[in-house]
Amino acid sequence: MKNTSHQLLIVLLAVGSFVTGTSEFVVSGILDIIAVDLHISIPAAGQLITVYSLFYAVGALFLVMATSKLNRKKVLLAAIFVFILGNLLAFFSHHFVLLLLSRVIMAMSGGLYIVVATNYAAQIAPPEKKGSAMATVITGFTVSLVLGVPIGTFLSGQVDWHYIFLIIALATACLFMLLYQLLPRIEGHSHLPLKQQLHILQDRRVISGLATTVFWILGYTMVFAYISPLLRQTAGFSLEMTSMALLVLGISAFIGSRFGGFAVDQWGPNRTISISIMIQMFALFTLFFTQFSTISVLITLAIWGIATWTTTPAKQFYLISLKPQASETVLSFNTAIMNIGMMLGSSMGGVIIQYTNVTNLSWIGGIASFVALMLIRYSFNRHRLVEQQTKSEHV
Repeated sequence: MKNTSHQLLIVLLAVGSFVTGTSEFVVSGILDIIAVDLHISIPAAGQLITVYSLFYAVGALFLVMATSKLNRKKVLLAAIFVFILGNLLAFFSHHFVLLLLSRVIMAMSGGLYIVVATNYAAQIAPPEKKGSAMATVITGFTVSLVLGVPIGTFLSGQVDWHYIFLIIALATACLFMLLYQLLPRIEGHSHLPLKQQLHILQDRRVISGLATTVFWILGYTMVFAYISPLLRQTAGFSLEMTSMALLVLGISAFIGSRFGGFAVDQWGPNRTISISIMIQMFALFTLFFTQFSTISVLITLAIWGIATWTTTPAKQFYLISLKPQASETVLSFNTAIMNIGMMLGSSMGGVIIQYTNVTNLSWIGGIASFVALMLIRYSFNRHRLVEQQTKSEHV
């Protein structure tokens, strides 16, 4: 019964990451509708996405550190409550500045939520299921990546786009009540001051682990952000075929995030991360040759998606294992860095397309993955040396 209640709680935490993720990605599908309704240009409306990424990183980093001493249940519920308020503000916003403010509120509370929820899942799960528990929460986020845009696009054809945020707010309010009733109390890290949390960055294992995140997500985003023009220009994909390719990627991301949790519990983070990044790298190099063929490109995208998202839970598990006493702080650094990497990836991809050719995205993304592989191998080697040193000191 206890195990069942843990599983239910972890699923509820995953639902939370789904709604916060949906609020982020839903705007991409209705950007032109928002632009027309608020009498702004599409590039100006695009700032709603950029601002979200930026403040999501702020919430995941600074808010997590600032609230580290507080009871984790209270922090999690507060993050959900503020997220609901952000969505309600978006529902009532008929001016661009108000909508922009609502995005800031949603992003900061969403960033705080995803870090605390992922760590919560790891804390309440049995030791042998920690990887799977974290993967479940991440799966909620990857499902929002797949469904967020089509759900928003579909709903905007049925109702005013403002109501999408009201629906998200009402769904999140139901989740708030369930978590309020069921979530166990977990105390904060009162023994770890803010200054000491920042000292974590002096550990070369952590620094190289976080640098891995930057190049790993950079290689992914560089291609993913421009997947539509890439497929249209190389394989001659129609809008329908591009949607199918995105669905293949979405399903692959879901499989990868689930498999990543299983793999880390079975084989450990070192082997899981090394192999998954290696496959991601080879898939991106292969994509340079297969991007001109319909079947070949879909198979390559499927392998690439599975490999990329297998890395995520394994990577988070590894970082927590380095600093278990400051698990949330390490996760917050990783989440913030991940969003910065996504911004860098989309920016660099745009520059590559502007000055060279869209076909170059895949092999340059492959090089970024190779750098990520070298960095994580360095982190593993440092960790092995630290463990050997610790053992010799005890002897």
